[in-house]
Amino acid sequence: MRKSSISTILLGLIISANVSGQGMMLLRNGHSHNDYTRDRPLYDALNFGYTSIEVDVYLHNGRMVVTHDDTDLDEKPSLQDLYLDPLKSIIENNGGTVFEKDRTRLVLMIDLKSEKVSTYLALREICKNYLDIIERNENGKTVEGPVRLLLSGGPPIDLIEKEAERIFFVDGSIDQWSMDYPVSLMPRASANYRSYFRWHGNDKMPGAEEEKLRDLIRKAHSAGRKVRFWGCPNRPEVWEKLLDEGVDWINVDDLKGFRNFFMEYKD
Repeated sequence: MRKSSISTILLGLIISANVSGQGMMLLRNGHSHNDYTRDRPLYDALNFGYTSIEVDVYLHNGRMVVTHDDTDLDEKPSLQDLYLDPLKSIIENNGGTVFEKDRTRLVLMIDLKSEKVSTYLALREICKNYLDIIERNENGKTVEGPVRLLLSGGPPIDLIEKEAERIFFVDGSIDQWSMDYPVSLMPRASANYRSYFRWHGNDKMPGAEEEKLRDLIRKAHSAGRKVRFWGCPNRPEVWEKLLDEGVDWINVDDLKGFRNFFMEYKD
């Protein structure tokens, strides 16, 4: 076993007992962007109350490697080591939930970085070993689970949609608002903030950009989808505006900073 995998497992055993929803405010709008870059992947986000986590993966020699680029893939941890196995242990310890005494579902968003079809097929086989913790769709019926797997990065959506036993959901993009995909398959749609807005939180958001923001949110919500903008400035002024206008998921790099902001915002 790789040293990185051993360290990850030991770290999980040491601090998994600290993952608790009891007496902790969960951040139901908080999305931990590139979570694997944290000092303690998964655990930092959970301990701060984040309910959505993002990881990037490459398929390499049969392993689902967690990384943003394709360098030194043999030395990097797998999705099982860093996320799926720790989550399974946490859920077992909590009696069926990610957060202690709280049934809020965790969204694990997996961004496919390598070739899409082969990566998806390999990922599907890996995740079949975790059906007891995964929300899924069997012949049109939802089977509840404490973890929802949401795929991004251009997954083969038509292939996914046809599966009788579907264990993944899809994160759509801004140009998919009018596509005829059901919300049960594509519950969330995301867009690059910088493709639409230049406002970085200084003074007031320009009127034209404000109207564009509202229009995009209206389109998403009218289609029954939750909306997330990525590439946003990590500033309280921007977070506040997005929440005020109804953005469902805030893409966060500064975990503690957003939590501190939200503690004041909710009051």
